[in-house]
Amino acid sequence: MRTYYFILLVLIACFMISCQNRESRKETAKHPAVPVAVKKLTAMDTLLLDLENLKKDTALKHASLSYHITDYSNGNQIPVVTYNADMSLVPASVMKVLTTAAALEILGEARSFRTSLQYDGMIENRILKGNLYIRGGGDPTFGAPSTFERWARAVKDLGIDSIAGSVIGDPRAFSRFSIPATWTWGELLLPYCAPASGLTYSGNVFQGTGHKNKKGKYKVAAEDLEPEIPGLEVENDIADAEGAPAETFLQGNPVALKMSIQGTVEKGNSFFPYIGVIPDPAMVAANDFTKKLNLLGVRVGGPPANIENADSAILSSVQKERIGICAAFSPSVAALVTLTNIHSNNLFAEDLSKQIGLAIYKSGHSESGCKAVLQFWKSKGIDTDGMFLYDGCGVSRYDGVTCRQLADILFYMTRSPSFTTFYNSLPLAGVSGTLAKYMKGTKAEGNLRAKTGSISRVKSYSGYVRTASGKRFIFAILVNNFTCSGPEMVKKLEKIMVDMASVK
Repeated sequence: MRTYYFILLVLIACFMISCQNRESRKETAKHPAVPVAVKKLTAMDTLLLDLENLKKDTALKHASLSYHITDYSNGNQIPVVTYNADMSLVPASVMKVLTTAAALEILGEARSFRTSLQYDGMIENRILKGNLYIRGGGDPTFGAPSTFERWARAVKDLGIDSIAGSVIGDPRAFSRFSIPATWTWGELLLPYCAPASGLTYSGNVFQGTGHKNKKGKYKVAAEDLEPEIPGLEVENDIADAEGAPAETFLQGNPVALKMSIQGTVEKGNSFFPYIGVIPDPAMVAANDFTKKLNLLGVRVGGPPANIENADSAILSSVQKERIGICAAFSPSVAALVTLTNIHSNNLFAEDLSKQIGLAIYKSGHSESGCKAVLQFWKSKGIDTDGMFLYDGCGVSRYDGVTCRQLADILFYMTRSPSFTTFYNSLPLAGVSGTLAKYMKGTKAEGNLRAKTGSISRVKSYSGYVRTASGKRFIFAILVNNFTCSGPEMVKKLEKIMVDMASVK
């Protein structure tokens, strides 16, 4: 009997559920459901979302991240989005923003730097009884072969067939200590670390040809160097590359005539190229000009020298009174700033920094340039707390700057008479300089200009963006100590920059 009642209850329950479902379907038919509208993400939403995702990215778990984006479309700087904007981080080559903008403001766009050919003593019976001098003026581009050709003919035109003294390089426009104190030992002989000197020559870089089988220490033959560096001694420690890419590099004191060649070359190759920093550019320039004079039939009696370290015999012949023969001039500051930023040229940035120090403090020392640039931005209302300048180019890991400071400097330049020059000096995405290969085919191509920065575990960008709707953004983004590869970090930051350019 109990089983009968249980079955009856189950049947009644099923019947009631069935009735309820029928009523529900009838009600649904009378009042169909209204679709819920799904909001489409705007370009600004995408930018904000990607910035949030960047903060959570596992490659940045141990990193320091800062960004600051502002809108200056209406003549004022209005924040768009910001994160850790006052955190001081290593900027790498974005440091050039501070240096090049200050150079345009302090030195002026039209300024150029003079290198002079001079002589002392007397010209008698076609003999110069004195010395020739190459007086440097801090031109980072000096060293074109055509210059020495023209100068040698000018000497000949003075009726000089021989010179009793020497050709002497004079680099004293800048401090004798040309290398910033905080550059790392392992980088000092790498070409991108060629220091700026009062008499820069051939970019202060030489190219050499090594002989793999010539081991140990030996003097390098003149024909194996361009330009020739008299007395250069190398220690060859090259080995065959075994299952690894061939790579050569130099180590040693960058102002000494002794270097060690390290690394590997392809198995079977007897000769290999290497590139290094000229240890004494003034002496090398004097040596090359001496050779040019000899080729034109002008005999030079004494050896080439640098006036800062010449021997006593040469120094005793040096006279205070000099007569100018001819001169060469650098490109304008405007052109140097463009070359500095487009190609991220460290030598040019250091030269401009020292020229600023020379103009403000009458000192061509690296520290003077850094101090002058810092004080200049402070005088323009930039909050310089947390701004640390140890060079002008960004090689030093002691450098520090905040994204807010970068944005404020970029905004200051929008009101400068030199803004067009400065703006056009920055690489253009997908088109020029260090951004030529990046962001092609995106909204950023042709619309984003930025200085790039890259050293080990550092990626940075700072510049201007014209958005899809015509807005004008200023931005700075700095990342230190990420754990992914450099190219992977670039892709992450490219996405942010493309997002900015896409904003409507």
